[in-house]
Amino acid sequence: MNASLSRLKIFSKNQAVLIEGTCDKDIQAGTLLLEERIKGNDLFIPRDVRIPCRVKRGAFRADLDLSLLSDLKSTIDFWDCYFVGRDRKQAVSFFTKGEEKYPFSADALSIVFYKNANRNLSVSVRESEAGEAILHAATDDSGHYRLSGELTGVNRRSFRHASLAVRKRDNKNSVLYKHETVFPLDFQSDSRWSAGISKQSIFPDAAIAHEEVWDLSVKLENGPDDRPLYLPLRNKAAFADDYTVIERNIFYQAKFYINKKGCVGLWVKRIPRYFEAKNITFSGSGQLNIVCKKPQHEKVVGARLEIDTEKWSESFNGFSLNGSVEEEMTSVRLTFPAGHLNDLYKIEKNDRFIVMIRIEDAATGVQTWMPLLINGGPAVGTGRLRLTSELAAVLQVNARHEIEVMIMNYVSPASYHKGPVNLAILGSCYTRGAFNSSPYFNPGYKDKYTITFTQFHSSIPSLMSRPVSFPDDFFRDKKAIEKDYLKSDFEKLFFEKLSEAKAEYFLFDLYPDAVRDLVVYDDQHIVTGNFYLRNRPFLQSLTGKARFISHDDEQAFLNYWCPAADAFADAIVRFFPQERIILQKARMINRYYDPNYQIKFFSDQLNLVKRSNMYFQFMESYLLHRLPHIHTIDLNRYGYIGRFDHPDGQSTNHYEPDYYRKLVRELDRIIFEQDQTGGN
Repeated sequence: MNASLSRLKIFSKNQAVLIEGTCDKDIQAGTLLLEERIKGNDLFIPRDVRIPCRVKRGAFRADLDLSLLSDLKSTIDFWDCYFVGRDRKQAVSFFTKGEEKYPFSADALSIVFYKNANRNLSVSVRESEAGEAILHAATDDSGHYRLSGELTGVNRRSFRHASLAVRKRDNKNSVLYKHETVFPLDFQSDSRWSAGISKQSIFPDAAIAHEEVWDLSVKLENGPDDRPLYLPLRNKAAFADDYTVIERNIFYQAKFYINKKGCVGLWVKRIPRYFEAKNITFSGSGQLNIVCKKPQHEKVVGARLEIDTEKWSESFNGFSLNGSVEEEMTSVRLTFPAGHLNDLYKIEKNDRFIVMIRIEDAATGVQTWMPLLINGGPAVGTGRLRLTSELAAVLQVNARHEIEVMIMNYVSPASYHKGPVNLAILGSCYTRGAFNSSPYFNPGYKDKYTITFTQFHSSIPSLMSRPVSFPDDFFRDKKAIEKDYLKSDFEKLFFEKLSEAKAEYFLFDLYPDAVRDLVVYDDQHIVTGNFYLRNRPFLQSLTGKARFISHDDEQAFLNYWCPAADAFADAIVRFFPQERIILQKARMINRYYDPNYQIKFFSDQLNLVKRSNMYFQFMESYLLHRLPHIHTIDLNRYGYIGRFDHPDGQSTNHYEPDYYRKLVRELDRIIFEQDQTGGN
């Protein structure tokens, strides 16, 4: 069956579009079908829209009311167009010549009919990018600012309420927000606005963090049940600001700034407090002792050793080792049981722990955590604290004047396990991809490793839930190995197959957990929302039977993930001692080498990369807390990126060849060290 577009005309006044095309002459009746595209990493029950057609002598005509698409839109929707006749559907091919896009805008909505990558007709429906809030002027009167500007590309009268919203990001790299403060917006005309804003009034309480970011937007809304429209405040004013101490917490200061996208934000940073150190050393009993001169206007009320890694949000913090504080006449003594670091966290060479103190302002009683910063040249002990048979800790003051406890002294590998090691793998192409004999990966890996079992793209909540009947009829077109992965995920065959694999080591990554949604039939029956499930008939069959838990809802997702991770930690050690379990710390990448070996960015997926890496950070730390003696492989420190010629395609999950070769070398090292120490 054939279907081709012959005419497309948009009637702006009536908000309608005429679609005419040609089809087989023997077709007597037909329907124009718009199918919602399953895009990106999303998994959802796709919708469709059927528009009656008039069909006569090999030609069809459909009249589409654009408000229908407006009612169905989400943040950004793509719809593919098909002609349905004789119970068959055919993509409508686009014009061979002429315009390739037909845009239409109304209020805050942008609709574009266009030629897709397959040269067929598609429709995009999104919030209009033409809508902007522009800042033209900003004046400062002792911390009270008057901002004025205009709205463009949006009809303000389509909304009942307008305000200036200052929203706090969940973390400085996040695309999510967890608090907002609003200020009244005054309109001098339909588009001209002004607002008064006090920097001090933005902060709801004293719970302020270093490098906290707030974004300024014009907020347009109709009611509590409608999703507000936020227009970032784009700067076209001579807007310069200085840091101001925050009255609610005088350990911090804030200033308005212009971010990389040219929009106005508020940046918060810590006001450092420097201490004069008298002595910093390890004791023979395994304690870290720090003696500093007592401050005049503050009091140290707490101390901890914290892994020096990026913190994403309060719920994603790493784990720390608490210390004690003792005040003396002229000094403060901090004591940490540093010899127990290995009991707290699976430490590795080059890990760094930072000394953090909880400090209280004497006048206001406000408290905050900050690094212990040393002024001048302190007396740092040169001794080493032995932690394990291979690792020791040393003390140093870094370039930021922070006290660091650095992990040193790894055993240097000289050989690896005699004969191929039987290896079982759970995870994704981050890990399984390294065990591929093609030139891009590791051609000689079979001399060292035999992969006795692979479970691909199964998340921990799925593994630990109850079996779900596998709907084989929906996946007959899949390759046998893909169906096997799906069947194992649905029917929970992982531990059964693992017990049959006779593997000596277990290697896994958390890509399915950090990136893929959950398909929840009920709280006991869950499957992984992996890429292989992007099957429209199957997804539509889930209507009323299952729901999707997205990573966008952090709390809901972790409510499923954390208990499952606890159960997984208890289960996996029945098959392998912790010393024979290796976690690869996977991360999405935002860059790749193009064919000219120039570095390019995955600019349309940066938000996904940030969100996913946030989950990787938390989930790995959570499991390491439960399984502190497993090994880890962290290749992120080496700066590997993607490459255009990856055999499985260019992707935020696919790396350059050296990544996979380094992974195998790191695995060699771990297994060699286990052999040397007689690990079980």
